[in-house]
Amino acid sequence: MVSKMGQSLVEYAIVVSIVAAAMVAMSTYVFRSVQATQQAIHEEFR
Repeated sequence: MVSKMGQSLVEYAIVVSIVAAAMVAMSTYVFRSVQATQQAIHEEFR
């Protein structure tokens, strides 16, 4: 019983770390996209 609970915690930790890593990787692209959109809007109003 204890080993299954430990295994479940490890699996949960792995899933959480993968999701966190994906969010960090995506945030870079989202940030660049937002910057590009802001730049396009800025250029439009010049």
